[in-house]
Amino acid sequence: MGWSDFLLKYRGSVLGYLWSFLSPLGKFLVVYYVFGPIVSAEIPFYALYLFLGLIIWEHFTVTTMACMNMLEDKAMIIQKIVFPRILLIFMVGWTNLLVFFTHLFIFLLFAWWAKVPLTWALLYLPMIILQMTLIALGIGMLLTSWSLKYRDIGHLWGIAVQLLFWLTPITYKYRLDGTVWRSFVGLFSRPLPQTLPAYADIFVNFQPMSILMNDARRVLLYSDVSGAPSFTHAAVSLLMCSGIFALGVWAYQRRSPYFPEEY
Repeated sequence: MGWSDFLLKYRGSVLGYLWSFLSPLGKFLVVYYVFGPIVSAEIPFYALYLFLGLIIWEHFTVTTMACMNMLEDKAMIIQKIVFPRILLIFMVGWTNLLVFFTHLFIFLLFAWWAKVPLTWALLYLPMIILQMTLIALGIGMLLTSWSLKYRDIGHLWGIAVQLLFWLTPITYKYRLDGTVWRSFVGLFSRPLPQTLPAYADIFVNFQPMSILMNDARRVLLYSDVSGAPSFTHAAVSLLMCSGIFALGVWAYQRRSPYFPEEY
């Protein structure tokens, strides 16, 4: 079903599959034009830094939105056929991963052309893709669980995505000093921040998408300098992403029997 949706999504359009590139490409051109002259000097390979952040963010937002839209797209199936409805979530994840892999392939071509040094740290890439999928599907299932009962969730999430875009180091440098988890533990030994920007800075540094993007850039852009994340970092990150996914599965499985009544 996921493969069929992938093939039918752009069927009949003039540009076909090229439509999947237009959104990240448009954002890239605008953001690079605005921020490139300001921050490119302090961020090596800034064009690739920005492009990688945008394709990861695009996968996250499109997947979460697609999880909610799936309930409307598959309404006839959900209302008439009894089956494990979590399969629809896996279908969304599979379809959007296919799109992401094509974006990633283009990124790797540009990285090769720009002579970005690639090392054995590239073997960590499957872990990043796994964590990225767990986060996107976990949050997607949490939103989907109540999106039929509370129709405002889709609109609220659209606004939240706009805000989160700027609260994730996509266009600017990830400014955390030291290891992520030691810095996070160190927060509890300091006095509480007194200003809203200080809390926003903490959120930017420690929210899951920020950590994920930093890991991806370490592996794909700066592996000769920073290397792959440590085993402890990988284990804690995977545990965090798995927790989000497990929470989403729990909410989705608990709420899915009520979906036919809420249309």
